[in-house]
Amino acid sequence: MRKVFLVLTLLFINFISAQEKLLEISNDLKVGSRKVHTAFTVIDEETGNFALFLDDDNKMYGFLFSPSLKLINRFASEGLPKKYNQIIGYSILDKKIRLFLKDKNDKTFGSVLFDFEQGITQETLYDFKLKQEFFVEGYSNASKFHLITIPKDSNLFHDYIFEEGKELVKETIDLSNQSFLDDQGTPKSLNTIMATGGNVQTIGSQYRFQVDKIDSEAPNSVESTSNIVKMYPGKSGFKLSIDTQRRTYIIDISTQALQALVSSIEKPYLPAAVVNSNSFILENKIYMISATSDDMGFSVKTLDSGEELKNIIITKDDEITFSNTPIIQEGGMYSSYREMEKTSKFLRRLGKEDIGVAVSKHKGNYVVTMGSKKEISRGGAPMMMPGVGFPMASAGAFAVTFNPTFFAYGSYSSTKATRIECLFDENFNHKEGEIPKNSFDRIKEAADKFPSTDAETVFRLDDSYIWGFYNKKLDKYMMYKF
Repeated sequence: MRKVFLVLTLLFINFISAQEKLLEISNDLKVGSRKVHTAFTVIDEETGNFALFLDDDNKMYGFLFSPSLKLINRFASEGLPKKYNQIIGYSILDKKIRLFLKDKNDKTFGSVLFDFEQGITQETLYDFKLKQEFFVEGYSNASKFHLITIPKDSNLFHDYIFEEGKELVKETIDLSNQSFLDDQGTPKSLNTIMATGGNVQTIGSQYRFQVDKIDSEAPNSVESTSNIVKMYPGKSGFKLSIDTQRRTYIIDISTQALQALVSSIEKPYLPAAVVNSNSFILENKIYMISATSDDMGFSVKTLDSGEELKNIIITKDDEITFSNTPIIQEGGMYSSYREMEKTSKFLRRLGKEDIGVAVSKHKGNYVVTMGSKKEISRGGAPMMMPGVGFPMASAGAFAVTFNPTFFAYGSYSSTKATRIECLFDENFNHKEGEIPKNSFDRIKEAADKFPSTDAETVFRLDDSYIWGFYNKKLDKYMMYKF
């Protein structure tokens, strides 16, 4: 067995040598044999410093590096009580990085401050608890962290603003003058639309919902884009998209001005009483898909004016002429790879499963993935916690929800979707040829060569993707640039 491991390791080393090694970090702070479960990074956009955090379910270890990759400081924290197991964001002030956490019930919150200047940590439990309001997401912007909530049955957002060295501030963004319609055209609260997607009949709470945080510039899979509520973080705020059957609501929130603009864009029309649909936002365009078991519509529109740039309608009897791949059905393992021949079978999947569309750019062209995932467990990929939809390394570790790039990679590399992949030029004309490989494809090729990659993380640094993993044999954290 040792020889097999050695051979695999040598093969991996030969393969990975073609990639640029960024860092090799010895975790000499760790005592004992506890396995490192989780790794994540925080990048200071102003200074170029970046921090790596490792967690072994006992302590959290922090390492701060300069832009030239020089170690500034490293030390460990005892962390918060175990019920605070989801890291939802951070704030940065000089060499102070504060990590914000919540419990699994989305009700109580705390933070851990890593002061890399002084080499000390500070653990804080906040004395407020959410009552009659629901956690939406966290948003990080330099020295401020925004905890966004929505009160039950309302058109309001509450913004709890944490800024280092200042008192907690609670602001309200009021959308009471906006109208949100369910699938029957009846006005409903924004909270209800976010929870139901416009459906009149739902199972479970009319107010609880799940938000998938999206890095739209990363390669995404249908698994990471099939939720009805998505958050697209930006430089000074974020967009929320909420999909109903016939339209997508887009709420553009400025965390600087504490204001929101609301718009809605109609989806491709299909003549059916019930339609399965979703959308994806990239740059200034929205990509929309609608389907029944009989037909499918795909449309590209501009966000500002709603001008339609592309429209495709197919029926179950049509051949899909705009796809660059067969109809692919995967179950997360290459051995379960299958291909469908008939459009009718593809549309039956799209009509009843969690439908989604994902788009990425490659040398001026657009790679569009259309498909659906079966509702086995929400998220489904090995790096995700079932029922929640965010990446984590393994059971018992922290869930890290503020890095949508890692979520995209986890879904992309372990997809369970039925899908087609299409290539369009800058004017959305179909192009022949193979779908080009992207950075996630190359990272996955590297990961597949290695027998064990604990505590993986993927993040963007400057113009590159960084892949990291813990090498237990060497007791080091390895980082490579792609």
